[in-house]
Amino acid sequence: MRPGTSTALLVAAPFALAAALAARLAFEALAPAWVALVLALSGGAVFLVVRARVTRGAKYGLAVATSTLVALLLVPELGLRSAGFQRISGVEFGYPSPTDFLALEPDPELFWTLPRDVEGTNALGFAGAEPRVPKPAGTWRALFLGDSCLWQGHPEEWPALGVKELSARASRPLECVNLSLAGYSTLQGLRVAERHGLALEPDLVVLCYGWNDHWLARGSVDANKVIHARFERLHRSSRLLQALASFAIDSRERVLDVPRVSPGDYDANLARMVRIFEERGIPVLLVTAPSTHDVRVPEYLLRYRFGNSAAEIVETHARYVQLTREVARREGVPLLDLAAELAARAEREAWFLADGIHFTEAGRRGIAQRFAERVIELELAP
Repeated sequence: MRPGTSTALLVAAPFALAAALAARLAFEALAPAWVALVLALSGGAVFLVVRARVTRGAKYGLAVATSTLVALLLVPELGLRSAGFQRISGVEFGYPSPTDFLALEPDPELFWTLPRDVEGTNALGFAGAEPRVPKPAGTWRALFLGDSCLWQGHPEEWPALGVKELSARASRPLECVNLSLAGYSTLQGLRVAERHGLALEPDLVVLCYGWNDHWLARGSVDANKVIHARFERLHRSSRLLQALASFAIDSRERVLDVPRVSPGDYDANLARMVRIFEERGIPVLLVTAPSTHDVRVPEYLLRYRFGNSAAEIVETHARYVQLTREVARREGVPLLDLAAELAARAEREAWFLADGIHFTEAGRRGIAQRFAERVIELELAP
């Protein structure tokens, strides 16, 4: 074999291997981007071989450099993708799990939102239709800030169902804007309120937190958590980077014996949210988070260290519920005490899923009706 040809073949080999891996991915995923890459790489490899046979002892400085990059970067990346390798993100909160976080949009202040390029997500990064700003004349708007208990079941989560109940009796258009999301604590809720709350021009604000705040913190408490959004996007886009990180970083952050948000910070966050709206004359309704954990605490909450014991989980949740009541009393705002009301209902277990946190369809509809009744009772809706 001529020297020029052997050099060209060595240069072309990484291109050919990358082309083969890309072809496999293209075949499995039928992705147009991979097909284009296959054609480009294959064309490049053929060009180098032909050029070597024509020019013989030509210098291959640029080709060698490019081939080296392909061998070191592109071939491993395609190989890892072809093997199905994916390392979870380094973000840990208990919930969302790092695996879930790969499907969410990292945010430096809110930690995560829903991905905005997915159908059903608005430009703010939350589920639902695009809130119109400024608010249409004559429209009454309820803004909900909370966690998965207010988001679960979308588009028939209990806030949306509750506003529908009110709409049946209203004399003008009523609108629900729900900026609740799974895993959110009051720290994230406060930041949502500061970022979007007043701009949305709500006529009523409903606040309901208390679960994620008291789960045990991972790595650090929420107030000290830092999300490098750009790195997270880069990390999830490259299997090679994920593989390299797996050798250097332990993705399982240590579970601390302190909650994500301390009782004092929970109180302060909730009070601050109330004041943001009350100072502008916008009424606020606080809601306590009900549960059936006094009957049974699911085993998975202990297995994944959301708490240290079943008794501790029940006691801590009751403490945060009581803090919600105290904020309502101190700030002079009305309360929908679902925790107390549901505890007195004989049928309450039928309103909860097996986790004792989230709601069945019957539960969502029942809570929606109770919410509408409370709002009418307080004369907070038209």
